[in-house]
Amino acid sequence: MKRVPRVFLSAFFLAMLFIVPGALAQSASGAFHANNDEGTRNVEFNAMIHPNGSASGQIMFTGPLAIPDQDVDGDGGGDVVPETTVSLRVDVDCVNVVGNRAAIAGLVRDSNVGVYVGRHVILTVEDGGEGKNADPDRYTWGQYNPAAASWIASDAELEVDPGVGLVWFASDFEREDDEPVLYSPPTGIDCRSFPLGSYSLEALPEGSGNVQVKP
Repeated sequence: MKRVPRVFLSAFFLAMLFIVPGALAQSASGAFHANNDEGTRNVEFNAMIHPNGSASGQIMFTGPLAIPDQDVDGDGGGDVVPETTVSLRVDVDCVNVVGNRAAIAGLVRDSNVGVYVGRHVILTVEDGGEGKNADPDRYTWGQYNPAAASWIASDAELEVDPGVGLVWFASDFEREDDEPVLYSPPTGIDCRSFPLGSYSLEALPEGSGNVQVKP
C-alpha cells in the first residue's frame, strides 16, 4: 500500500513536465480603448509563441481613422482615405517579447474598408503591472503597405543561383514529434523589423483597459 502514493506522485511529476512548457509560453493579451482627436479606438488582442517558434493569435480593431495613405514604404501612394469607422481583423504571425514589452504583427485579413486588407499591422504594448501602484500600460499602433520586392539576391559567382526564391521547412532532427515550420525569405514588415526599444508608446488612461505580457 505504501507504494501507491509514490507511483501517483511520479506520474504527477511526469505530467507536469509536459504541462509546464506550454504554461510558460511567451504571450501577450489584453483589451483597451484609447481616445484621440478622431474619437475612441477599441483594441482586443491575444497572441502567443508556440514551442516550435511559430506564433498565432488575433488583433481586433474598431474606431474612426482619418489616416492618409502615407508613402512610408516608397510605393508611390499618397491618396487620403476618408474618415470613417474602420473595423480590422488581423491574423497574428509574429510575436516578439522582451521583458514587459511585446510587438505583435500580422496581416489584415478582414476589414470594412477594402484598402486595408493585406496590409501589415504592428501592435506594440507594454505591461505596466497590476495593482493601484503599478505603472500605466502603454501601446502604439502602426499599419504598413506590403512592400514589393524590387531586387533579387544571388551568388555573384553563379550565372544561375539555384537557391534564389527557395522556401524550406525546419524542424528538430532529433524529435519526431517536432512539427516542421515553413520558412521563407522575408517579404515585408514584421514584429522584428524595428527594435522594441525604438517604439514611442502612449500611456493608457486609468480604467481604459488592461495589457498582460508574459515573457
